[in-house]
Amino acid sequence: MCESEKQCCEGQSCVERVDRTEKKLKKLVWALMIWVFILSLGLGASIAHHFILGQRPDKTDKTPPKNTDATSGTHSQLTSYNPIQNKQDNHYSNPQWQKTNGYKQDTAISIEDDGNYFLFLRFTLQNRKQGVNYTVTVKKMPLNQDIIVGHINGTELSTGFMGRGVHLSKNTLLNVTCSPQTQIDVHNTYLGLIKF
Repeated sequence: MCESEKQCCEGQSCVERVDRTEKKLKKLVWALMIWVFILSLGLGASIAHHFILGQRPDKTDKTPPKNTDATSGTHSQLTSYNPIQNKQDNHYSNPQWQKTNGYKQDTAISIEDDGNYFLFLRFTLQNRKQGVNYTVTVKKMPLNQDIIVGHINGTELSTGFMGRGVHLSKNTLLNVTCSPQTQIDVHNTYLGLIKF
């Protein structure tokens, strides 16, 4: 501490030096408070703008769009299929599929509407032969074009979850095959389509 009569290094008394430092700090504090105030106003305006635009109804079209397609409506765009166990033959190279909550069974899945779809599949074996690798293929017929190709190698019993986005036309057939022939675990094998 300095005594009031002593001079600081620069020829000033310590009291004058402390007063000047306090004045500089007050200016900096005020500048900081003004900056925080401006940022708070900007944030408040941004939030208000977001809520005002988000809650404003669209004035150009007050009626909801009408469904022109008879199949579109309140039901889900997800369609899933399960393989059917064939009591005559335990080996499946081309399993029969049944739509969940449906009655029709077929070896190929027929697409009902044109559109973009996400196709997903999990193919699980009942058991496997030692040293044999299996290939599971989903083909788009009649073009015979591979959509998804999965492999079951090593000690695995399943392809895991496979999926791909694809454009499908009405009446296109999807054919799922496994090579070489094997038994399918019908409780853990499924195929699904999500229409966008």
